Amino acid sequence: MLIKNAKWLNSDGEFVQSEILIRNGKIAELSPSISSINEEIFDAADYLIVPGAIDPHVHFREPGQLYKEGIVSGSKAALRGGVTTIIDMPNNKPPCSTGKRVQQKKKLFRKKSLINWGVMLHTTPHNNEELNDQIKSAKIYMAKSSALPSINSPEILKKLFIKYPIVSIHAEDDSEFDMSPERSPLHHENRPRKAITGALQKIESILKDIPENKRPRVVICHMNTADEVEWITRMKKVGFDVWGETCPHYLYFTQDDYIKKGTAFQVNPPIRTKDDQNRLREAVASGIIDFIGSDHAPHSKSEKESANPPSGIAAIEWLMPQLLHFIDEGLLSWKQFHKLICTRASECYSIKSRDGITPGNFADLVFIKNTDGTQNEQMQTKAGRNLYKNFNFKWQAAVTMVNGVIKYDNKKFFTQIKGMEI
Repeated sequence: MLIKNAKWLNSDGEFVQSEILIRNGKIAELSPSISSINEEIFDAADYLIVPGAIDPHVHFREPGQLYKEGIVSGSKAALRGGVTTIIDMPNNKPPCSTGKRVQQKKKLFRKKSLINWGVMLHTTPHNNEELNDQIKSAKIYMAKSSALPSINSPEILKKLFIKYPIVSIHAEDDSEFDMSPERSPLHHENRPRKAITGALQKIESILKDIPENKRPRVVICHMNTADEVEWITRMKKVGFDVWGETCPHYLYFTQDDYIKKGTAFQVNPPIRTKDDQNRLREAVASGIIDFIGSDHAPHSKSEKESANPPSGIAAIEWLMPQLLHFIDEGLLSWKQFHKLICTRASECYSIKSRDGITPGNFADLVFIKNTDGTQNEQMQTKAGRNLYKNFNFKWQAAVTMVNGVIKYDNKKFFTQIKGMEI
């Protein structure tokens, strides 16, 4: 394929006018004029082209909870959100905690996923299999998130830190949660800030107790507090290999939204204060936070409205418009946007040839355009709820290309060719 009239974003945050030649799923050439003999032509005159987003934190709920989501519906939602690569979390039913379950899950993704994908392992104290070559990271839940218990013991955490080269941590120590009968009806009060600060203290102490050459890369998932920003800033400054991820809901909402509007905004870790939101936004803009994960966690509407609602927000379908909105607001530069959507996540998780628009990389491209801000009411996620519907998102992911193949064109999905494992 030859993309003519292309205006594409480079890693310096500049838009370059050229043609893009794609062969065998990869970018073969970028040049002002390329011979078009026998090439399929795509005219990009109406668009700006940005790299496909890497979302390193999603819950597509398969296997085990297809009524909430699934690989097909989740990947369609991703394509509409300008996401071309995901890493799926392991707290399935049953948890993806063994080599056999990892392979079963991979088989499903190979058969169904329209986008590129990788998986994580749900860590346990007793898993002694050598699985590092089969997973993108080992997920440590310091707060219970599946049928398996949480992991808070310093001894077990140290063992896992030494065993796995990359650990992605839900850094919320549930031994600090209020589980008493008299606990508050408010979700964020039952999961107090000290659960996060306590988890960070344990992580730091363990890292310092491990020889430098045996320390893992540590990713702090879904950062939601100013405390985490301060911690990761300090840890990076003294040389620890720590990475920060936050999610759109922490940048767009506060705990007041949860208090006023209810359990649709209930998520783990909880949405916090305006001060926390401001500090997270500053950290995103400055690069202290490395990348954005949607933490796409769909539940059925009836579940969210029940007496015992699960935590989670569906977000991947709006990821690219959400981040482009921050450019319009002046929070992000195009250069920082590029880092957030692909550069840093690809570096952290060793996702090869997907860190931008450059010869040799896979042609994961999103063709964006300005709109009047009206959002499409029809959703792909089974959650059936858009918490961002009242935001005036001016940008839309109109066409999404994965590995050089158009998979979504604003009206239609093309499902014959599947995505790749990363």
